[in-house]
Amino acid sequence: MLSAEAYSFRLKSRLAISLSWIGGYANVITLITCNEVISHQTGNTTHLGQAIGGLILHQPAAWPNLLYFGFLVGMFLCGSITSALMTETTRRSGGASKYILPMSFEALLLVTLLVALLIQPHPAHASWSALCAVTGIGAFAMGLQNATITKISGAVVRTTHLTGVVTDLGLEGVQLLLWWRDMLRDTKAGRAGRVLRASRRHPSFLRVALLASIMGSFLFGATIGTVAFFKIGPFALLAPVLFLCGIVLADYFTPIADVHEIDPTQDKELKSLLGNVRSLLPPNMGIFRLAHHKAGRRHKAPDFGAWVNRVPKQWRIVILVISPLTQFDQDSAAGFLMAADRLKAEGRTLVVSGMNRMQFLKLLDCGLTKVIDLDNFAPDLELAIARGMNLAVASEVVP
Repeated sequence: MLSAEAYSFRLKSRLAISLSWIGGYANVITLITCNEVISHQTGNTTHLGQAIGGLILHQPAAWPNLLYFGFLVGMFLCGSITSALMTETTRRSGGASKYILPMSFEALLLVTLLVALLIQPHPAHASWSALCAVTGIGAFAMGLQNATITKISGAVVRTTHLTGVVTDLGLEGVQLLLWWRDMLRDTKAGRAGRVLRASRRHPSFLRVALLASIMGSFLFGATIGTVAFFKIGPFALLAPVLFLCGIVLADYFTPIADVHEIDPTQDKELKSLLGNVRSLLPPNMGIFRLAHHKAGRRHKAPDFGAWVNRVPKQWRIVILVISPLTQFDQDSAAGFLMAADRLKAEGRTLVVSGMNRMQFLKLLDCGLTKVIDLDNFAPDLELAIARGMNLAVASEVVP
């Protein structure tokens, strides 16, 4: 599922880097054809303010600029609003993926932009209405993309403009350099390489790498967009369209699952074990299930770090039911172990239910048994609950 809670930092980073080139690509094509950029609303708002000032000064040319730049800012805003409406409506209706719809719509908008440029290849030299049509469609698409990736990343990154990215890159870069200086100040030369290797896990290093990659991706998009447009004209827009379609199809066929708290009064499996009596469970024990909304479909593991943040602090025993269809890669396996280690550090116990042999071996290679006792693995939910109850009773025994 394309979900802010399901996406890990690495997956959010990959998606942001992947989409950034589309921002640079679309911007450079509108710059070539219309002599305008479509995603930088700071400049458009500045032009809008200049036009308002011109009206105050009774300048006759101010009205067209006021209408045009006001239109561009409004279309970008409408794109953001549309993304929010699509994602929230899908979330409230319990849809599969909140972000497939806006990303599909962005692909459709870019196709519309392609058709508009085929009809009028030089809108800047044609008419005011043609110029508004092309740049308006582009601004709407960029507003839609920016809002969507902002939602997925939890307001961590933007993909259609670089002012904030470059600013954050400077700030995080200084933090990383100061950390390096502090670590190397009293370190022997022979250990300098070790410090540099350790910095790869430092938050500032990860952030700098992400921001620099987004900037590079945007620049790459602007570069290849220029070359592609002068080679094949408006058909160059097929590249981002196909890329977006690929992301949507990948999410549809191999979605990212999420972890949901089980309601004992609603869950069919739990009701068969406990009936409707929640009081049968210890008050300090909670149960979560990892699964996708469509039974029988393989899915990727979610961001377990985000899940741990949602686990109520009063729960000392946490049961996690894992679907046998969940696919663990190296990143998700490491995330799972970090989540388990965090629970352990907080004095809480994680009981895992439903894990199959392949999943167990994958996590075992990453050091699974170092953070979870073998006794805390159960083949099904019934045994996991029994184990959790035993742990709850043991924790209440005073030595």
